[in-house]
This record gives sequence, structure tokens and C-alpha cells, in this order.
Amino acid sequence: MKYLIGVFFSLTLLSASAQDGMKRPDIPGDLMVDVGFNVWSSMPGPLKKKVFASKSIGVYYSKRKVLNNKLSFNYGLGLGMEKISLGDSSTLFSNTIVDDTLRSVVINPNPHNFDKNRLAVTYLDIPLELRFHPKGTEEGEGLFIGAGAIIGLRLNAHTKWKYENNGETVIEKTSGEFNLNSLRYGYQVRAGFKGVHFFYKRYTSNVFQDSFQDGSNPVMTTIGINVTGF
Repeated sequence: MKYLIGVFFSLTLLSASAQDGMKRPDIPGDLMVDVGFNVWSSMPGPLKKKVFASKSIGVYYSKRKVLNNKLSFNYGLGLGMEKISLGDSSTLFSNTIVDDTLRSVVINPNPHNFDKNRLAVTYLDIPLELRFHPKGTEEGEGLFIGAGAIIGLRLNAHTKWKYENNGETVIEKTSGEFNLNSLRYGYQVRAGFKGVHFFYKRYTSNVFQDSFQDGSNPVMTTIGINVTGF
């Protein structure tokens, strides 16, 4: 939570400084940063999730095409980074090797009293959005409401554990596929003023390729604040 607040205020200050007179490179586009939280629709078996410790960060290069005085089409490319903080009762393990790659995933009881138990996934995202500007699009600023789609290709994933063992701090990091879907896709809604706005993303694709034994296979929602234009 403190990390997200720190990132947001740092980006806000940078954006405000740029708008108040600091010269910026003449690049045909904007840097767009989403900072927020991710939520799963359900939790498989005994797996638990800490919502406020589960962070969602997106960093995109975005461009805008003006369609008319009220509408613009925004598109971009960047990285979507999801860090899912799991509870201390169970954790994920990749347990099958297919073509030299860890693919399947199981949920096992926690072998340690974890200080940190996290799944981190990075995607190459393409956000697409149609924006409505009530006061016009001449400067691309002011009040707007937008809606569109987002699609992402999974680049990598890993689990990270932190725990105490015989008085020493141990950190373990394991990469794998964890049965995660290679693609994610869904829709997004945005609304705000000038370089700061709120976003809501709902991925309609399941997080995992196959459902767990209890039939669960969550979808992900992310919600937060965006800073654009620095």
C-alpha cells in the first residue's frame, strides 16, 4: 500500500511539473502509468489472497488519433505487471515438466511461516480505447470518458517466498508457467481530467489454463489511478 501511494504521488509531481513549464522532449505520444490493485473472482481451494498487498502496475507508450471534435482513439504498447500476494496457509508449485518447461501447478500447504508469499506475472499489453471529450479534443486534455479493450501476452512468471529458517532470512524465487494462460484479454473503462484519471480493467479470460480440482478458475479485475503525459 505504501509503495503504491509513493509511486502515485511521485508520478503526479512529475506530471504537474511538466505541465507547469518544464520542457519535455517532443515525442509523438505519452508515457501512461497505471497503478492499482488486482482482485481474483474466486480463490482455488485453500489458496488465500491479500487484496491490498496485491499490486497492479502498467507502463505504456500511448498515442492518440483524433477522430472528430469529440472523439479520439487511443492505443499503446507496454508492460502489465501483476503481483499477487498469497496468504500464509498455502502456496503454488509447478510440478510437471513438459518439453523442459514447468507447466502444471498444484496448491500445497505452506511448508514455512512465510513473511512473503507472492506470484508475479508480467505481460506485454496492448490497450485500445475510444475516448469521448465533452469539451473537444483540440489539446487532448480536459474531462474525458473512455472504454475499450486490452490484450496481453504473458512474458514470464515466478513465485517468491520469504521466511525465517534457524534465525536466518531465506528468499526463494522459482520461475515457471504455473498453468497460467499465455494470453489475457478483456475490457477497460477510464474517466478523468487532463493527465490524471481512474481506470477499471476486467479480464474475461481465466487466469489459469485449466481449472483446479474444485472447479475454480478465477478471472482478474484491476482498479486504480493513472498518470499520463510526462
